[in-house]
Amino acid sequence: MRGDAIIYRPPDTRGVPGEEDVNFERVTKVYREESGKKTLVNLEADFYDKLAAYIARLDEGANAEAQKDPNSPKALLLQDELRKVRKRRDQIFTYRERKLALLASSSASGAEVEVPHLTTQESALFETMVALLKKSRADAFGPLPHAVEATPSSELPRPKGPIPSKEPERMRVVRAEDTKRTPVAPSLKDHVLVHVLEDIPPFAGIDTTYRLKREDVVTLPKTIAQILVNRGKARIVTVAGPVR
Repeated sequence: MRGDAIIYRPPDTRGVPGEEDVNFERVTKVYREESGKKTLVNLEADFYDKLAAYIARLDEGANAEAQKDPNSPKALLLQDELRKVRKRRDQIFTYRERKLALLASSSASGAEVEVPHLTTQESALFETMVALLKKSRADAFGPLPHAVEATPSSELPRPKGPIPSKEPERMRVVRAEDTKRTPVAPSLKDHVLVHVLEDIPPFAGIDTTYRLKREDVVTLPKTIAQILVNRGKARIVTVAGPVR
């Protein structure tokens, strides 16, 4: 049978999740579908297990050929295939991880989501993400009003005698002007006599605008006078008697 070759072709079971072989063509197909669609591709539960076994066989074969001749076409081909499969494996998981995160967020918010066939690892990841997001929402929003269970009315002790009717308290409307504080006019004892040492730009006080010029001698509130003195713009004048 020289020149003839016997090729084994497995049965076509691509429509049945869990029965399709994982090889270079299958990995490439899943990668292209995941990168081109917004929805998740149906995968069998043990897809990643098969993929790990396939990569292990590739790695073993590439090492065996490299030991024979690292520059042989077969060794180089196996190394290139191994590199591409590993890269596409990582990209597939990243694409699916992002889609799962969006579905988990919708599910945690109370929406009904349709989850396709997932791998065993992805099913666990999805459930963990939903639980974590629900807890995060609960921590952010605080306990719900109905979280504390009320005691049934049948279990409450009934008071003896007639139950007095209780009128609801009326809400008191407070106007904005009622909340404003009435300013208290400063008394004369809160003022001091100052001598202005230089021109000062106009500035607003509690009840007036001050326009002070050099050599002015005026009566100012102690707080304002102290600020001007601290800045070297005025000095306090000491008088023997009270200021009139």
